[in-house]
Amino acid sequence: MSHKEGRIIHDADSHIIEARGWLESYASEYVKNNLETGAFDLNMSALDPLMNAANKRLAGADPDLTEALRSNIFAHPGKRNMWSAYGAVEKVERSAALDIMGVSSQLIFPSVGAARFARSSDMDVVYGGCDALNRGMADFCADDPRLLSVGYLSLRDPERALTSLKLALDLGVNAIWIGSDAVEGRAPSHIAYDPLWSMMQDAGVPVTLHIGSGQNMPSVYMNTGVERVLEGNIGNIETTKPKDLPVVHHSIERWITCMIYDGVLERFPELKIGIIELGANWVPATLMNLDMGVSLLGKFDQGLKKLSMKPSEYFQRQIRVAPMHTENTGWILRNVGKDILMFNTDYPHPEGGSDPYGDFERSLDAVEPTKEELDRFYRWNFEDYLGLRA
Repeated sequence: MSHKEGRIIHDADSHIIEARGWLESYASEYVKNNLETGAFDLNMSALDPLMNAANKRLAGADPDLTEALRSNIFAHPGKRNMWSAYGAVEKVERSAALDIMGVSSQLIFPSVGAARFARSSDMDVVYGGCDALNRGMADFCADDPRLLSVGYLSLRDPERALTSLKLALDLGVNAIWIGSDAVEGRAPSHIAYDPLWSMMQDAGVPVTLHIGSGQNMPSVYMNTGVERVLEGNIGNIETTKPKDLPVVHHSIERWITCMIYDGVLERFPELKIGIIELGANWVPATLMNLDMGVSLLGKFDQGLKKLSMKPSEYFQRQIRVAPMHTENTGWILRNVGKDILMFNTDYPHPEGGSDPYGDFERSLDAVEPTKEELDRFYRWNFEDYLGLRA
């Protein structure tokens, strides 16, 4: 029997695809005039045919393409332009897309917006950009309770971050995406951030880390003395390189270690954390290494003696992870237990593949999962993460 039959399914990873001018439309005049290009230039001329095709379809001038997209929502990534993907830029379409996908709710991230302000030297641009992006994400999801918005928050100035977070929560943002690297000389677990964790815990809004949250392979490791030749699809807004993939989770492991060892999850036991589009193959080893660090070296650190549980138990209690459809999710399940993993599609990014349901189903079936394990993967872990369970 298909895993979809008779089961409520939630999607822990999807995206909007920002159109030209989208972020600007939610920004103040000052922020609008000082946004950066970011890692992906939306105004490059090579994108004109893709944008034009998307605009033509959205205007109703290409009904055949609309019908083709509706009839095969997860069409092979090479056959669909992300800007014209069904529901990628238009929220009414996105609601209809959920019906076609068969998901009951969907967590929706931005794609490239945060990169246009997050590293600015002007803090007015950084936090004005956060607020603009959060207004846009909240607006996209405002008309359908199944669309769950992910906002962005910079931690570079904890006091300004608190003001920006309050606005995001007032807007109804459902999850807060932050960076995982240490910033401005502070560890991710610095006590200056405690008011942020407290506010999110009280609101029942989780912290979220996503690909792009931290440094991938440092640029110096790209210098081999040999010219690097690349070929790729200009329509793919992802910037992950081959050398990044094996190490993309390293900054996440550092962040988790700080949050657990320094007592943040002890102080905020209801704070939930999502690890999205960063894979999950690494999680079994991380659980073991977290516990080993305390068992072998904890006697030298008085702070570790204040922890009331094993590090892996904090992880089990508060952290949820979305594996990639290309990973052996059945193997991961058998090594991390039933409480951590969440189904996801990464729609409409090409990394989500053309058959996310089938890929996960085949991998899970190989380890003969119980009904409870499947229900937790497709539904309950997501609802626990987002605070949706009664």
